[in-house]
Amino acid sequence: MARPATAAVRLLTGEREPVRLATTVSILLHGLQIIDGVPCEVGDRVLVKDQADQRQNGIYTASEGEWFRAADARTARTLQKGTTVHTQVGTVNADRVFQFTADEPAVGSDAITIVPSVPPDVAEVVDEVEALRDETQVLKDATGASAGQAAASAASSAANAGLTAADVVTTAANLAGAQAARDASLYGKGIFPTIAAAIGLGVIGSGAITAGSGGTNGTFDLAFTGGAGSGAAGRFVVAGGALTQILITAPGSYTVAPNFSFASSLGLAGAAAAVVLGKNADVGEYFWTEVSAGVLGLYNVTAGPVATDTGVRAATSSLMSAVELMMMIQGLSLPTTKMVESIGSGVSPSVYRSYSFVSGDTIEHVVIARAGERAMLQLIHTAAGAAYTANFNLEEGVVVSTSGANIVSASISALGGGWFECKAVVLVGSNVTNNVQARMSAAGNLPYTGDGTSGLYIRSIILRKQGLTANLFPSSDPANAAFTKQNVTVTTTTSPNAPSLITLPDTVEELYIRAIGRMSATKLVEPSGSASPSVYQAKSVVLGDAVVWKVIAKKGERYRLNLFSNNAAIFNCTFDLENGTASGTGASIVALGNDWYECTVIVTATASASTNWQHRIFAAAGTHPYVGDGASGLYVQSSKLHLNGGANLFGDSENHSTSAWTKSAGVTAVANAALYLGLLANGADIGGDPYDDGREALVGKKLATLGDSITIAGFYTSVIASQTGMVLTNLGVSGASLGQSTTAYASFGIYNQIANIPADTEVVTIAAGINDFGAQEVVLGVLGQTTTATFYGALWAAVVAIRTQAPNAKIIFFVPYSGDSTHATHRIMRTNGQGNTLDQFMRAVREVALLTSCAYLDVGGESGLGYFMPASYTSDGLHINAVGGLRYGIYCVEGLRRLSRAGYFGA
Repeated sequence: MARPATAAVRLLTGEREPVRLATTVSILLHGLQIIDGVPCEVGDRVLVKDQADQRQNGIYTASEGEWFRAADARTARTLQKGTTVHTQVGTVNADRVFQFTADEPAVGSDAITIVPSVPPDVAEVVDEVEALRDETQVLKDATGASAGQAAASAASSAANAGLTAADVVTTAANLAGAQAARDASLYGKGIFPTIAAAIGLGVIGSGAITAGSGGTNGTFDLAFTGGAGSGAAGRFVVAGGALTQILITAPGSYTVAPNFSFASSLGLAGAAAAVVLGKNADVGEYFWTEVSAGVLGLYNVTAGPVATDTGVRAATSSLMSAVELMMMIQGLSLPTTKMVESIGSGVSPSVYRSYSFVSGDTIEHVVIARAGERAMLQLIHTAAGAAYTANFNLEEGVVVSTSGANIVSASISALGGGWFECKAVVLVGSNVTNNVQARMSAAGNLPYTGDGTSGLYIRSIILRKQGLTANLFPSSDPANAAFTKQNVTVTTTTSPNAPSLITLPDTVEELYIRAIGRMSATKLVEPSGSASPSVYQAKSVVLGDAVVWKVIAKKGERYRLNLFSNNAAIFNCTFDLENGTASGTGASIVALGNDWYECTVIVTATASASTNWQHRIFAAAGTHPYVGDGASGLYVQSSKLHLNGGANLFGDSENHSTSAWTKSAGVTAVANAALYLGLLANGADIGGDPYDDGREALVGKKLATLGDSITIAGFYTSVIASQTGMVLTNLGVSGASLGQSTTAYASFGIYNQIANIPADTEVVTIAAGINDFGAQEVVLGVLGQTTTATFYGALWAAVVAIRTQAPNAKIIFFVPYSGDSTHATHRIMRTNGQGNTLDQFMRAVREVALLTSCAYLDVGGESGLGYFMPASYTSDGLHINAVGGLRYGIYCVEGLRRLSRAGYFGA
């Protein structure tokens, strides 16, 4: 039985205290009555969800007289969208979770809608699989396919019987009995082998019973004969020699009804009943199905019926069967292979097979591995057209490095017990045939000197097209003769047997993201000038395909997202991320919190062809093209495309900065640019007291920014203004210094702009020092000087002048950052004509800020901008572009909020 959440988790998720019962039909809200087959008692909490008048729905406390709404469910906020409640008992609703879906309904006047939220929880599914393991093994043994025999023939046998429950699904006909047992048990838990089986018909009951006579008394397994389909299971009871009861425990999947067989009760004659078929998973309900070997995916049935992937995965990560996972938890050894390196110098231990790549395919190279004496694994294909290298550390569980013209991404996922799924994704640029290799090494260097005994464990090697599960290799077993071995011996063995804990289910990660957030959203930034900014992938559809495209997005400086296709599946849908509205055929939008929205397009393909699935940025009015500023954009957390309820087709669906996504001319995509969800930043969204992270005090404040060309370019200042809500006056001057120049460059360009600061300005930032050091070569001076003849003195003089010009303004210095190693003058590791270095100018800013009791943000010391910054941050080694501006701006925004929390902007 699923356990209700603790009070702390309820605070985070909006879950109400559990109810004892939930209704199945409309009821009178008066007196004690039977709810869902159970008599309710005074004081019972009851979820009333099926009223004819939906305004009456909600959580009630039962009484002998009039029922009244529960104390924790009487207001719009406590019944708002996303609120969940767990049901404890009942014939239909026991152990189910329901979710409120109306946006803050006014109690008594607005409809309150409640739908199922989650089916029987993951823990129950795993319990079922654990119990099933022993049943499956018994059935296998009965067919003669013992575990020992299977292990002995693992290299050549297609069955591999006796190893995993996943094998039972796909092995030879002599395991048909085990397959039927597995299917029946899983059907009974809402797990279906296919989507078609889930949304199709199954056995849901029986017609009138003809009792018969002469049978052996007891409870027996029900058999099914004839019909078209499989998977049903049940029990029947014989008492007094006659059939008295039939219980269906698993519905199976049938297009033609089978017949009941009661032969297991010896002597029973004349007993009969008709099989009744009904929907397995009806509209509004959920089911699980295997999306890849050992991986269960959760689907929701919508009108059609159509199965929609919720994205939730359970029980185990990809390619790990559920039974093997339970073996690992219990400390049992797992069947695997061990790669042992050859002895001698110059070895490059490798297991490989040739494959012919096809241009345009997105291919995943996936290996399940565990460290032994060696821990470094490399996945590699060297030929041009599909060139990639991905290096993994199996002790630390990290991707060490990637390279190659065609690599899209590399990832490593912990499966528990030291096992990892290592994956390289490659976008094939041209047809090419060459060896696809899995290689190991001692310290990441190849070749090396092998000792003849060291190695690592590999359970499977898979090559597959993205979005599909079929292995493009003839075997996944590294010991199989299909793979060539170089400088390595591969033997079938078992893994070290030590109990371990599996990784937490995805729902825990989802809870963390909802509460704390994750810095994972990509910012799509428009180009400068007239353009039609778009980010897209090309994917094909077939006439009649049911298309569901879901994009999770948030406004930036731009707030209109357009999802567009003009071929095969034709639509043009625009989403307003500020007001939460959608337009266009098949478009809908749902608020997720903290200004994030799920934008959905549902259409049917009208032709068979490939099309570009475009995310387009729109300005506040109009469509494409428009004149962009080179800095504005919006945020995308994920984009997922599903056809006919299948798996997501997009590569790198949660990172639009990779090469998997094509960008129109001038568009920039910046990874990890914004926090996704993180509802604790606004406690009111989760039913708690609001928590202000400092942003509220900044909204509407009048900001003036002093600086040089880096400031006037607007890349960082626009980020600060958009993310804080401050009203910006940009007073930057290209080529300017704060102090008196000793070169041909003009003096006092920054200082002279102080006179242009509006008198009612509330915050002034000063970004000075880089030109003072590198171009004007202002005399550095010493702390305590007060005139503009030196840099120290100019900093002091600026504070005095600002306080005169804008008496109420708070002053914040920005410490300058260094140009990178390619810049000739404005960088560290160089001495200027006055004999000074840039770090001395940086120190001067910090010291004068402390002396004058002004705040400073250490851009040059903490932001990631500087001598070692990525080339992508600047246009010339010094001047930041949109990418660098985002880094600069985000750092300053957090610094401003930190100062706000400390009360710096108070009276």
